[in-house]
Amino acid sequence: MDLIFADEEEPTADNAKKAAKKPWCILLVDDDAEVHAVTRLALKGFEFQGSQLELISASTGQAGREVFQSRDDIALAIVDVVMETDHAGLDLVHYVRNTLGNHRTRLVMRTGQPGQAPEDRVIREYDIDDYKEKTDLTIQKLRTLLYSKLRAYRDLCIIEYQRDGLARVLGATAMVQSAESLTVFATAVLDQLTSLLNLDRSALYCIVLPNPGNGEHESKTIAATGDFVQYSTDTRFTDLPEIVSQRFDQVLEQKAAQHFEDAYVLYTASKNGGCNLLYLKHAAELEKMDRQLLEIYTQSVAITFENINLQEELRETQKELVYTLADAVEARSKDTGAHVKRVALICELLARLYGLPEAQVMLIKTASPLHDIGKVAIPDNILRKPGKLDADEWALMQQHAQFGLEILQRSNRPLMKLGAEIALSHHERWDGTGYPSGLAGSAIPVSGRITALADVFDALGSRRSFKEPWSENMVTEAIRVGRGTQFEPILVDLLLDNLATFNAFRIEHPDQV
Repeated sequence: MDLIFADEEEPTADNAKKAAKKPWCILLVDDDAEVHAVTRLALKGFEFQGSQLELISASTGQAGREVFQSRDDIALAIVDVVMETDHAGLDLVHYVRNTLGNHRTRLVMRTGQPGQAPEDRVIREYDIDDYKEKTDLTIQKLRTLLYSKLRAYRDLCIIEYQRDGLARVLGATAMVQSAESLTVFATAVLDQLTSLLNLDRSALYCIVLPNPGNGEHESKTIAATGDFVQYSTDTRFTDLPEIVSQRFDQVLEQKAAQHFEDAYVLYTASKNGGCNLLYLKHAAELEKMDRQLLEIYTQSVAITFENINLQEELRETQKELVYTLADAVEARSKDTGAHVKRVALICELLARLYGLPEAQVMLIKTASPLHDIGKVAIPDNILRKPGKLDADEWALMQQHAQFGLEILQRSNRPLMKLGAEIALSHHERWDGTGYPSGLAGSAIPVSGRITALADVFDALGSRRSFKEPWSENMVTEAIRVGRGTQFEPILVDLLLDNLATFNAFRIEHPDQV
């Protein structure tokens, strides 16, 4: 019968504290019960780096396979060659390395019949780490073997973990064009840094904007981990833990990175006059070589941060320009409220609820304020007329959709191209009775369908030169009536199902009085 059993040593008061640390898992595979007993006796009380051993025994190669299938933390396996078959141990080694793809566990072959499997052939043909005769493994040699193999296993685990962490950082760099790229990249870097050199899991990255001249530092956190995770976004210096803010002030004053007994603070100047601060706690004081490695690594990472910061600044500038243009159109109509900002927020939420990809959601949000840009070509006497427009005036007013297309289509930038699409299509109707092209249903671009609903929903509830704001009930009823005629039914349902959230935008961003 296959035999698998773990170390059943009773915990005592002396080893209770040690048991809190995860033990090193050692697998013994041998069909001789006496070998298991002697090995356990020889390794009694053995420790490595403050952790004890968890000894698991298996009496056959098949039982060894079952252990490997259920455990992924086996540091060392000491395997007999001859068990249920003359090559059961060798078959187990082949299974571990080739079938499971496990190249981290250290494998040591142990045999009482050296002639059965010659040492040179076994070492040459099988991916093992050592080959020992049972008679050669004295207590001291066995303990020496464990020290050697556990160090190797530990180092392989560190390399593997750091490799995975670096892969996450490199993967994050591919997302620098996404809306949250800086946060994604910064979080990945913090996770990698905290695993490099015995660092604490707590770290945060902070941007300091150019000093406005009032002596205050305008700052915000971009990413945080561990004890600092609550400060992960847009936290100011004054809201950070006192010791962190004090050290940031000290580093800013000296304009240089500093090592503290329990932390390292990186300082790098930005091209825009601001700087980047990286705060890393470490569990133990760093050695000189570790400090140098950390400084080299963080300096190189800072270059990437700077590039991403520049891209995000360009995106923010682009967004502000869009709002400025849209506000200028609103001002010509004597509508000085926050209509375009609310339309952008409504479009963002509608697009996300509709299930569009996040990149498309953010593009629609940014481009939607340009929906009425064509009104810059409409004369003031029509644009600002307090009463109803006559037929000729209305015909000219309708041309603002085409004017918007002509203004924006000159650019090949995705934002401007989408803005042109929205400007042209946001007055089309689901039933095909809209203008300028009389498109119907899904023939209307989804960006235009979304913006049409967002524009009307917000305009009805806002004050205009020719009307007072409607009540929430009146707006809701008008939108419900337009379902399937003016607006896409699915979009109307999404809006009405989340009405409180959409109405909240008007409270959060009220019109100017």
